[in-house]
Amino acid sequence: MIGTVVLLMCAIHPLLSYPLSLRAFVRPRPLMIDQASRRPSLAICMSAYNEESVIAAKVERLLEIAAAYGPATIHVYADAPADGTVAILNRYADRIDLVVGAERAGKTAGMNLLVNRSRSDYLLFTDANVESDANAAIELAAALRDPSVGCASAKLIYSNSSETATSSLGSIYWRTEEWIKRIESDRMGLIGCDGAMFLMRRSLHVPPPPHLIDDLYLSLSILVAGSRIVSLDHVLVYERSATGATEEKRRKQRIACQALNVHRAMWPRLRRMPLVLLYGYVSHRLMKWLMPFFLAGAALCALLAVGFALGAAVAGALAAAVGVMLVLGEVTRLRPFSLLSSAALSLTGVATGFLESIFFNETYATWDPAYSVRDTPPAAAAPGHVLAERERG
Repeated sequence: MIGTVVLLMCAIHPLLSYPLSLRAFVRPRPLMIDQASRRPSLAICMSAYNEESVIAAKVERLLEIAAAYGPATIHVYADAPADGTVAILNRYADRIDLVVGAERAGKTAGMNLLVNRSRSDYLLFTDANVESDANAAIELAAALRDPSVGCASAKLIYSNSSETATSSLGSIYWRTEEWIKRIESDRMGLIGCDGAMFLMRRSLHVPPPPHLIDDLYLSLSILVAGSRIVSLDHVLVYERSATGATEEKRRKQRIACQALNVHRAMWPRLRRMPLVLLYGYVSHRLMKWLMPFFLAGAALCALLAVGFALGAAVAGALAAAVGVMLVLGEVTRLRPFSLLSSAALSLTGVATGFLESIFFNETYATWDPAYSVRDTPPAAAAPGHVLAERERG
C-alpha cells in the first residue's frame, strides 16, 4: 500500500500539494502598472486554418482591439486553408498584413513569419478560437510597465461547461489550472502560458523551431531569460472545449506530445533556472505530464495489494467492475460513469502523446482542430458576457 500512496501523492501534487506549497514562497513586489503612459507599438499576430464560418468575426474583433490600443498593426497567417477562409480575409487586405501559405507549414512557422514582418515593441499572440474584450491589449500591455515582467497572459474560461460530461470535466480541470496560475503569478510568475492570448516584449522573442508549439516555447524562453510572466485575472478570454471524449483524447494526445517535445529541446536551459522556478516547472509541467503513469502505477499496486490480501478472484472482480463502469460511461453517457470514462480517455491521450514524443518523435506541427468546438452559436458561447460576434478558429 505504501507504493500506492506514494504514486497517488505524485499524481495529485501538480494539482494540489504544489499550489498549496507556493503559499510558503515570498510574495514578489506588486506590479507597477501605469496605464496613462504612452503605449509602445504593438503587433497582433494570429494564425488560421479552415475558419470560414468565424474568421470575419474574429478579424472584426482584432480591428477593434487595434483601434482601442492605438499604435497597433494586425498580422494574419493563413496556413493554406482548403475552405473559403482566404477569400474572406482578402476583404480586409487593406487593413491587415495578410500572408497566405502555399502549403501547410503549421502555426509556429506562420507566427515566426508574422513576427519577422512586424516592427513593434510588443507582440500579442492570440488563437482564432478565442473571444475577448476590445480592451484586452490595453490591459495586458499595462502589466509590462513593470520592467521585471516580460509577458502577460489573459485568463481563459471554457464557455460550454454544461454541454457534456467531457466539456464539464475539461472546465473543472481548467478552473483548477487557472487557480494554480493565479498563485504562481502572485508568488513567482507563471511557469509557461497557453496560447489563447498573451502579450510579450519583442526583445525577449526567441523564434521557436517550426516543429515545436510556439506558446509554451516562447513563455519558457522568457523564464529562462530571467523575466516574469504574469496572469491577469481581469482580462478574460473565452473558448469552447471539445464536447466528445474521443476528440478530447486526441487533443490531449497532441498537447502532451508537443509539450514533451518542448521539454526535450529546452531542458538543458531549463535545469539552470533558479531553484524555485525549477521546482515550479517540474511540479506544474513535468509531473503533470507523468500523471497517467503515476495513476496507472497506483492502480496496479492497489490491485496487487487486494490480490495478496483477499485473493486473485477478488482483485480480478474489482478490475472487471472498473472496466464495466468505463464501458457504461462511454456507451450510455450517464453520469457519473461518463465522467469516469471521459477522464480515463483524457489521461490515455496524455500518456499516448508522451510516448509518441519519446519513442516516435511525433511533432503535430500541423493538425485539424476538434470539430465540436466550432459547432455552437454565439449566444451560448459566453453566458453573461457581452461580445459583438462569435469568434472561433
